[in-house]
Amino acid sequence: MRCDLLIVGAGPAGCAAAVAARRAAPELAVTVVDAARFPRDKLCGGAITGGGLRELELSGLVLRVPHAVAFHAVLRAGGVAVRVELPHPAVVVRRLEFDADLVAQARGAGATIIEEAPLETIEGDVAITGQGGIRFGALIAADGSSSAARRALGLPAGRRVPVRETHLPAARQWDLVFDLDAGVPGYAWRFPCIDSGRASENCGVYSVERIAGLDEVLTRFTDREGLSVSGRAGRSAIRLFEPGGPVGKGRALLAGEALGADALAGEGIRYALWSGRIAGRLAARALARGRIPSLYAYRAQLLGSRSGILLELGAHLAKRLYGPDLRWRGIACDRRVAEALAALISGERPAMPLLGLLRRLPAAMRAAPATL
Repeated sequence: MRCDLLIVGAGPAGCAAAVAARRAAPELAVTVVDAARFPRDKLCGGAITGGGLRELELSGLVLRVPHAVAFHAVLRAGGVAVRVELPHPAVVVRRLEFDADLVAQARGAGATIIEEAPLETIEGDVAITGQGGIRFGALIAADGSSSAARRALGLPAGRRVPVRETHLPAARQWDLVFDLDAGVPGYAWRFPCIDSGRASENCGVYSVERIAGLDEVLTRFTDREGLSVSGRAGRSAIRLFEPGGPVGKGRALLAGEALGADALAGEGIRYALWSGRIAGRLAARALARGRIPSLYAYRAQLLGSRSGILLELGAHLAKRLYGPDLRWRGIACDRRVAEALAALISGERPAMPLLGLLRRLPAAMRAAPATL
């Protein structure tokens, strides 16, 4: 089999790449392969912030599945909680439904989707899958945190960190709750969601370091919240974006969690749509001119965009917020700092929120206790 652009992975990044490529160069043959058969579930908080909804729209995709809507975020640290309004509401989806619908939209855009075709290796310009070889002009690796494509390209594994997640049978609140008092270098969360048409909650723990006893951390958190957990906790991992890390190799570009997710919030869907969209458009335009995509141009487009700026910023802030100086966690509950963070994740233009954040940080640091 032969195609112009091969995309490995049919999650949000892969589907955004496929639709963007078809829009940029409709004459090209775009093929997407995935190891799974859709619908398939994926462990994920499922939150799509206002910034993520903006990326969904820019990608030419539409939110068509049941979802909960959150108008506020709650940050907790040192026994203090602050609730702020999100300038643009966030939604929470079930990945079982959301990903399957994105696949349907990519098919509708003219991409060929091959399911149950796990990538085995890459030999030059041929990808060997469970359903045979596919010759390609360019490739986009969008196959998640355990990316087989990234390994096949010989790229370093990157930084993968753990996540634990469970579901609650009923909704008791409708905010996005981030609890920095969970006892991990990260946070515990509570998100509202819609499960089988009923209001429920998604709950989990995210850590930027590999630590022992993360399941117990989640249990202690749900007990402290007085929550009745449905079933056992699921285990997964996130690959974090690393400034200066690889964005591809040869004629292949990395997108989605194969590239990396936001270290500050653990947010993946927004950045999957963002990187997939840029990779698909750039690769298609290069192929239409008889060229291979430029890694230099790809990096420049990623980091010169609104989401790219925030991704770089998040990587640096995460080192502070989840590091040993506990004053950084205290400042998260400074209302003006929290409002600036809410504006950033809501997809606002970064200049004003960043300026407000930088102005407020020195005073907030002086006011925050040295221990929490």
